[in-house]
Amino acid sequence: MKKRHLLVLLVLAVSLACAGALSAAENYPAKPVVLVYHSQAGSGGDIFLRNMGKAIEKIIGQPIIVENRTGGGGSNAWMYSKNAKPDGYTLLGISSSVIAGPLQTKMAVSYADFKPVAQVFFDPTVIFVPAKSPFKTFDDVIKDARANPGKQNWGAGNPGSAETMCIEKVAQMADMKITVVPFEGGADVMVEIIAGRIDAAIGEYAEIASQVEAGNIRIIACLNTERMEEAPDVPTLKESGVDFVFEKIRGIVAPKDVPDSVVKMWTDSLAKIYDDPEFKKYYRENMLVPRFVPAEKMQKVMDDQHAFFKEMGKGLY
Repeated sequence: MKKRHLLVLLVLAVSLACAGALSAAENYPAKPVVLVYHSQAGSGGDIFLRNMGKAIEKIIGQPIIVENRTGGGGSNAWMYSKNAKPDGYTLLGISSSVIAGPLQTKMAVSYADFKPVAQVFFDPTVIFVPAKSPFKTFDDVIKDARANPGKQNWGAGNPGSAETMCIEKVAQMADMKITVVPFEGGADVMVEIIAGRIDAAIGEYAEIASQVEAGNIRIIACLNTERMEEAPDVPTLKESGVDFVFEKIRGIVAPKDVPDSVVKMWTDSLAKIYDDPEFKKYYRENMLVPRFVPAEKMQKVMDDQHAFFKEMGKGLY
């Protein structure tokens, strides 16, 4: 009888736990949601998530908190998010760096450790120099780098970032010997460029848009397939003589065991943010290109970019 009684209690406890979990999922979100990001405040990804968060708040009725967890080439944020409680209250804002980083350095985390939620944009990546730089075109950069091997200093955020990988690949393809200087994030790169302490950099347009407009930074090429709509005078890298294209993804992923209902709620909500007037103003001014990819198709996008980075890294690492 005692064993039978214990069995009944156990079944009841499991049933109540399942019912509680189901109820929690049905009432989601019942409190603020944290979006973790690997780069510092002021970086392009951080700015993007904060602006996106304002639009999402109006839809889900709960505050969105952006939490910057820097260091480790991105792994600090990614490991923290991977190990977070899978209840939907800790999600990870990603860029292509979560795919590229683990290919460059040994990390106990990769993009495959997360459940896709949605890709929201792709982010124009550009090559830029100080406004007072003698380099007017990318061809000027190539000629100088070949004449003065190792003398040019190039900046990029995080040693494990997609931008760092792009710099090294572009230098290889253009037969340039340069010095790559990693920083904690794109905001630091921008400061160093404006101060003239580094010669050139690759980064997100969103990070430098205000300084381009202020006349402190000059863009000499973009890595897109086509020229940027709002900057038609800026040639693509391919037009500048280097056959290389890179389009950086922006999106959201979740810990692996997050309920599908939570993912669906986020996917449905993210699909609605593009018409928010304030958010639309932000992404147009920063030349972010809307590209909504729902959860069920996002895995292929990440897998394809992983294959791209893996191929790109041949001969580099």
